[in-house]
Amino acid sequence: MSESRHYQLIIVGTGPGGYVAAIRAAQLGLRTAVVEREELGGTCLNWGCIPTKAWIVTSHLLEQIKRAKEYGIEVGEPRIRWDWLLERKGKVVRQMTGGVKTLLTGRGVDIHHGTARLTAANRMTVSGGEARTELTADAVMLATGAYAWMPPGFSLEGTRVISSKEALDLPQQPKRIAVLGGGVVGTEFACFFAAVGSKVTLIEMLPRLVPAEDDEIAQALEREMKKQKIDLNLGTKVEDRRDNPDGSITLTLGNGKTVDVDTVLVATGRRPFSSDMGLEAVGVAIGDRGKIVVNDRLQTSVRNVYAIGDVTDIKQLAHFASAQGKAAVAIIAGHPSQTNWRAVPAATFTNPEIASVGLTEREARAEGREIKIGRFPFRAHGRNIADGETTGFVKLIGDAATDQVLGAHIFGAKASELIHECSLAIAADLNLSDLAHAIHAHPTLTEALGEAAEDADGMAIHLIRLEARTVAR
Repeated sequence: MSESRHYQLIIVGTGPGGYVAAIRAAQLGLRTAVVEREELGGTCLNWGCIPTKAWIVTSHLLEQIKRAKEYGIEVGEPRIRWDWLLERKGKVVRQMTGGVKTLLTGRGVDIHHGTARLTAANRMTVSGGEARTELTADAVMLATGAYAWMPPGFSLEGTRVISSKEALDLPQQPKRIAVLGGGVVGTEFACFFAAVGSKVTLIEMLPRLVPAEDDEIAQALEREMKKQKIDLNLGTKVEDRRDNPDGSITLTLGNGKTVDVDTVLVATGRRPFSSDMGLEAVGVAIGDRGKIVVNDRLQTSVRNVYAIGDVTDIKQLAHFASAQGKAAVAIIAGHPSQTNWRAVPAATFTNPEIASVGLTEREARAEGREIKIGRFPFRAHGRNIADGETTGFVKLIGDAATDQVLGAHIFGAKASELIHECSLAIAADLNLSDLAHAIHAHPTLTEALGEAAEDADGMAIHLIRLEARTVAR
């Protein structure tokens, strides 16, 4: 074992929660180290957010090229080159992870490669190969993320049964793929593979897709995925699996259908990575499904041990982990920390995109609120028409008595970019009228937000409500 080293803060895990927290800690003058057992950047940069978006932008471009005639351009028939796709994805990942290393070392953060195990509340060993290092710290932050959970009857099997991680390194495009799970990961991959020409079957136990989203959004996504020739099987599950001599897999579903596929992508959820780190032995409380329990200061049951990101299973979002990391570091450094957790946006990169923040209509009504809703369809919006992206809508939810913005839900092109004005509105306790009175540049996609806000009071300029037409008669 090498000589022990002491830090003011050690962060275990370098995903978007861990590396961001480390940089902020260094900025605030804390002597900081990170421990990483795989690649810098964690799941997000290596096998999640970034590489999947590299693929999704390719699928969007492919679809635009196929529609080139609509835009006045004559082109030949495009086709996917899978090897080029993999090469570009790898280049993007290398650039991002290299950037993380530069940011950490540039701030004086020490990087320890290996597996961390707590031996006391302020002490850990880091093992990598034959090397073993002992580290001590005033505070420890756990940012170890989550792993893909495999349901009974399925385990990782090369290119036949895979998780989202293995999907990004498939040596060739599957002709037929089954996606188990209709949440964020499952729907994103289903839309991608359908766009590049694979035959896609999606199987979801619940009666609807993307269960965390507003009901109208889920219904709209279901319609669009059917248009993309994705075979949706909702409210059912895999009852039986048969491996065939030719290497294919036959799945028997609870709805009586059988499906023959080359690959099964399991996207049935992720579980916090909290095992084999010595947490229980030092007194860190572990909750349901392995999540680390934290208080509103992001402290675990051990006062100087903090936890952030997916391992807490509060919201499994990369940007939420980053925000938690910065908040926890501020607390550790003795600085005030004010973060509005009500205003955390979410984005799902399906085709079209989904973005949301705040309460869904169902959640608002469950709280006993009287609400008002404003909607604006992209088919009535000039910029969307010019862009040829008219599928989708904006839905805003406000308190009927106070006009306060309670939630925003967007389905359509660039939804992930549009949501942030609404996130700021909720964080600042703004009203729908504030969004309505804001002057949006023309012609831009954000004008749809102002129109939806006006529609909540029946005052949208470029939309005639059915009830308004009825009254006019």
